Amino acid sequence: MIRLNWQKGLQFIAEDDYGHKIVVDTSRDMGGLDQGFRPMDLLLVALAGCMGMDIVAILTKKGGKIDKFTIEIEGKKAEEHPHKYENITIKFNCEGDYQRKDLLRSFELSRDKYCSVSATLKTCPKINYII
Repeated sequence: MIRLNWQKGLQFIAEDDYGHKIVVDTSRDMGGLDQGFRPMDLLLVALAGCMGMDIVAILTKKGGKIDKFTIEIEGKKAEEHPHKYENITIKFNCEGDYQRKDLLRSFELSRDKYCSVSATLKTCPKINYII
């Protein structure tokens, strides 16, 4: 479970069951303190992090040696409310000693089978609201 505790303005501290914390905030002109991740940016972090972990784990199991692995992710938002992402672009850059075919297969397995964030974004989960 993730709990969010309001601080002030529009800032919240999110905490998981393990005690890890993230500041969730927005810009000052929107009523925030500009001291943390925007909620929509966290969605991008979740997708890139999930795929990155899968790719590194699978490529390593295939005998690849990774020296550097970076991910750049960008979302293009709709002009109208609710400003949802209409397009997300992820760029993976992997340096090291590995077979390119193994890197590509690692990516495909993450995208098509293992990454739960990607799978969730492909379909719309049922959301239950309790107030």
